[in-house]
Amino acid sequence: MKRGLLGLAPLLLVASCGQLKGFEGEVTPLATFNVVFTGDLVPLRPINVAGVHALRVALIWGAQWLTEPFCVLPAESDEAAAAIAAGCRDPFGFVPNVVSIGAPIVIGEPTALTLTQLPAADVLVGDVTARVAYGSLVVFDDRDDSGSLELAMKFRSFTDGPGELPEESFAPSSDIIYGASFVTMTAPDQRVAFREGGFDPRSAFYPRAGCEPPLPGFSVVAAGGFTAQAALTALLGGGLPQEDPGKCDVSAPADTTIAIEARAPRDVQEVGCAERTNDGSVRYRQPPPAKPDLDGRVIACAHMPSFDPSGGPSGQVQLVVSSRVSERCKGLTHYTLRGCFEDVNCAMPEWDFTASPPDWWPCNQ
Repeated sequence: MKRGLLGLAPLLLVASCGQLKGFEGEVTPLATFNVVFTGDLVPLRPINVAGVHALRVALIWGAQWLTEPFCVLPAESDEAAAAIAAGCRDPFGFVPNVVSIGAPIVIGEPTALTLTQLPAADVLVGDVTARVAYGSLVVFDDRDDSGSLELAMKFRSFTDGPGELPEESFAPSSDIIYGASFVTMTAPDQRVAFREGGFDPRSAFYPRAGCEPPLPGFSVVAAGGFTAQAALTALLGGGLPQEDPGKCDVSAPADTTIAIEARAPRDVQEVGCAERTNDGSVRYRQPPPAKPDLDGRVIACAHMPSFDPSGGPSGQVQLVVSSRVSERCKGLTHYTLRGCFEDVNCAMPEWDFTASPPDWWPCNQ
């Protein structure tokens, strides 16, 4: 053992000065995925875009993500339903975590995407004995010539006045997404999988209940999708939505071609929208003294989500404000007259305007 450790010393010394010596040369590919992109982009291009600049395909590893309760609980009014539609992303959609490799792609011509690195631990879900990563292949126009897809971020709330946190800048991306192999679990998909160790069929990480597990190492898995209603019914019953086994497939990367059809950017742009938090938590805001700029946003006065078994609504009302329709990534801001940034029901509120709401406040308590 000591001899082995001593043998590593020269390598470590060389590494500390720069590149490891004795390891030059081409890296052995771990897996190669065959991709073909089809369709006509001319009628799909945004109005202000003259043409396609540099079409590429990238592998994006997915995040384990939960939507906030307001987005999945039944809407209490038409106004609340409109705010949900405008500001909530698809709760069953693919959420990006890390952008991996990419390559140029030509419409109608097969393209090979070669991986030379294993996915990092932060994209693997499970424990060390059984964990998995899922990825979507995304076709995009690389408008800024960076060679990679830049993920966008949903909007942050308005500035709330003196003493409050300033508005965080929206992280835009000039890249235009035209298709993806995995957009949402409520539609058929083909996804890249990497499995390490065993496989837990009870995992709720982009589940494929009723399908065969991914192969050890890299594989391509497919599923037919399930309806949102079937998913909600299964989840409320403590289970997972079932796939049609006849539409499932598992294959080695070399044995299949991942087919991606061109789609309008507005229909697939969420696969390029990262989330600031992945645990379904809500960040509440105190109402500013002056009315914020609500142009282009959908607002609703709604009771706070309640998990009371009796089914009664919460006594506190919130003002929910959606992102603008023109913004690439959806998001919601929650204003309350009383509460804390991380917990609206905190015992010692950081703000309390219940006795004297701002003049512009539109909600009745």
